[in-house]
Amino acid sequence: MRIYDTSKDKYCSFDPGHLVRIYVCGITPYDSAHLGHVFTFMTYDLLQRRLEDSGHEVRMVRNITDIDEPIYAKATELQTDYVSLANSEIASFQSVLKKLNFRPIFAEPKASEYIQEMADVVGKLCAKNFGYTVDKDIYFDTQKYKKYGGFSGYTDQLLHKIAIIRGGNPELKGKRHPLDFLLWKHIDDPADKAQWKTNLGQGRPGWHIECTVMSSQILGDSFDLHGGGTDLIFPHHESEIAQSMVLKSTAPAQHWLHVSPMLLAGEKMSKSLGNMIFAKDLIARHDSATIRLALMHYHHRMGGEWQNELLGEAKKLLDSVHTSSLICDDTSADKLLSDIRTALDDDINTLEVIDVLHRFIKQPHKQPNSGNSVHPTISKTLDLLGLLSPRMQVQ
Repeated sequence: MRIYDTSKDKYCSFDPGHLVRIYVCGITPYDSAHLGHVFTFMTYDLLQRRLEDSGHEVRMVRNITDIDEPIYAKATELQTDYVSLANSEIASFQSVLKKLNFRPIFAEPKASEYIQEMADVVGKLCAKNFGYTVDKDIYFDTQKYKKYGGFSGYTDQLLHKIAIIRGGNPELKGKRHPLDFLLWKHIDDPADKAQWKTNLGQGRPGWHIECTVMSSQILGDSFDLHGGGTDLIFPHHESEIAQSMVLKSTAPAQHWLHVSPMLLAGEKMSKSLGNMIFAKDLIARHDSATIRLALMHYHHRMGGEWQNELLGEAKKLLDSVHTSSLICDDTSADKLLSDIRTALDDDINTLEVIDVLHRFIKQPHKQPNSGNSVHPTISKTLDLLGLLSPRMQVQ
C-alpha cells in the first residue's frame, strides 16, 4: 500500500507490521455531524477495512475533543450545561456512524478523561523550560523548538493568519512569540464549570496537549499513522509534533495522512460558517450505501464542492452492480475484488473505485450463474467498501 504522507510531502510506502496503530483527530461535539465529518472519517474507515482485509489487526483511535471553547459558547447560547450538550452530540455522532456502516474502532477517548495526565505533561514541558506563564496561563515557547512550522511548510505570514483563525491569539501581550500556543488555561472564575484541580492549579488544558496525551497513553510514544482534516495540519498537528519531540525526541507518528474538506457554496463545511449538510438529514432520505458511494466520487486529498445529484448517480450504480452480481462469473467477480483492492492500496483512491465499478457493470459475463443469488465474491467486495446491504448479501 502507498499513501501520500504529509510529513514527507510525497507518496510513501505504508507497510506496517501485523498490529497497525492509527490515531485520528475526531469531533468537537457542540453541533450535529455534517457531511464533511463523514467524508473525513470514511477515509480512515476504508483504510481500516483494507488493512483488516489484508490480515492486519487495527487499533484505530478517534478522540473526542469535549474540552474546547466552542462547546462552552454553544452551551451558553442554548442555556444548557456544556457536559449535557457534549454528551448529546457524541451520542448523535456515534449513531450516524453506525447507520453509515462504519467499522467499530479500538477506542474513542474523551479529553475530559485525561486531565491529570495532561497537567503532568504540561509540567514536564515547563521543567524542560519550554513552558512559560502569561497571566497565569501557560504557553509553549515555539522559538526554543527550532523546527516549529516545518511540518506544515507554510510561510510566516500564512502561519500567523491561520493562528488567528484557529484561536491562537497571536497578538496577546506577554507572549514571547505570536505563534506560541496555549498549554494550560488558568481559571479563577468559580462559575466556570469547565475547570479541574490539578498540580498546575485550577484550570483546563489547551487544545494541542490533549491529543499528544491521549495518543501516547493509548497507542504509545510513536505509532504508525496520524490522521485528520487538512485544517489540522497547522496549528494542531504542528504543535503535537513539537510537544512530542521535546518530551520524547520522537514524532508521535511515522506517517501522516490528511483529508481535504468537503465544500458547500465554495467554503469548507463547518459549524462556524453554518454551511452544513447534516448527516442525519441525508440518512433519513437515503440508504447508507448510497451516501458512502456518493462520497467516494471525491478523492480524499482533493475534497470538492458537494453535489446532491451524486446521490442519484450512486443509487443507479449500486442497482447496476446488484444486477451484475446476479449473473457474473467467477473470473469477473475475482477481478472486481482484485481491482478494488488495488485502488484502495493506491492512496485510498476512491475515484478509481468508482471507475472499477463502472467497468464491472459494462463488461459481458461469459459464464453467468443461475441469476438467483449474489455472487459471494461480490458480497465480499462490497463489504470491503462498506457498501454491503441486505439485498447484496449471499442468501
